[in-house]
Amino acid sequence: MTFWILGGTIGDIEGMPFVEAFRQFQFKAKRENFCNIHVSLVPQIVCRSSKPIEMAVKEKISMFCHVNPEQVICIHDVSSTYRVPVLLEEQGIVKYFKERLDLPIGDSANNLLFKWKNMADRYERLQKTCSIALVGKYTKLRDCYASVFKALEHSALAINHKLNLMYIDSIDLEHTTETEDPVKFHEAWQKLCKAE
Repeated sequence: MTFWILGGTIGDIEGMPFVEAFRQFQFKAKRENFCNIHVSLVPQIVCRSSKPIEMAVKEKISMFCHVNPEQVICIHDVSSTYRVPVLLEEQGIVKYFKERLDLPIGDSANNLLFKWKNMADRYERLQKTCSIALVGKYTKLRDCYASVFKALEHSALAINHKLNLMYIDSIDLEHTTETEDPVKFHEAWQKLCKAE
């Protein structure tokens, strides 16, 4: 079995040719081998929201998207991203894909989910903090370092610590900044010295 993933959010104009290609490809690949998943942000009512949405809203979304209500999966704000897979499973996503794509999922999925729930619980109970300074050129654009942040966050969890990642723009540590903006220079060096 092969999986294709198309990143991005439905509605972005740049992705439309790819979405259309996937839409057409599903007829060639056949229903049992292909499943489209669309992610969309519509504040307060659909799919990605701050609060759980009501069944009436799910039914309305399903009607306009030509899918069954149980195919409308909503991810509301949770205490940590580690809770998202638990939330998805509670909405029956594993069962749905098992049936929809005839996947050979056995008891190992329940065991894995149990371990994942324990990890999410452990993450929320962490007391110790690990402070790390990340010095770089584009630290104001946090997305540039998203994978680094996630890697460090997972590493901190592995040693039972919460991550306190301090972003420092490398130019703030240079002598020119000391001359032009001494406050910014000293703040950057203080942050760097706080790292463990």
